[in-house]
Amino acid sequence: MKYLFLIFCVCSSLSAVNYEKSINIVIDEKNKLMWQDNNEVIEYLETFTTAKVYCENTILNGYIDWRVPTINELLKIIDVTQKNAIDNKFKYIKPNFYSTSSSFKENTDFVWGVDFQSGKITKKKKIDANYIRCVRDII
Repeated sequence: MKYLFLIFCVCSSLSAVNYEKSINIVIDEKNKLMWQDNNEVIEYLETFTTAKVYCENTILNGYIDWRVPTINELLKIIDVTQKNAIDNKFKYIKPNFYSTSSSFKENTDFVWGVDFQSGKITKKKKIDANYIRCVRDII
């Protein structure tokens, strides 16, 4: 297993592409992030509190260290030149608001998020159920 991981790391570092698509995930090599990309990102709605629990309990492609992305991380996968504002490497896309772990400073009852259709940054109440796309750091 270690050898397979080593081969994966070497191959990833040789690639000139910023994103790599695999089953259930998209790897952002430039920002060293791995993104959830399965059917659950267009089916499940979570509040601010349940999103944290959902990501922390996610096991995807053998990884268990998933978390809710920050607003800055979520903005790294936005491409407003696309029909849907999320980068086209992602297969599962809901043109809707996706929540983050970033609270709105002026009123902590709100959370920042991004509309994947327009790329617009907006805020919603933490008690509202929103879509979530978990992320993990590539070490």
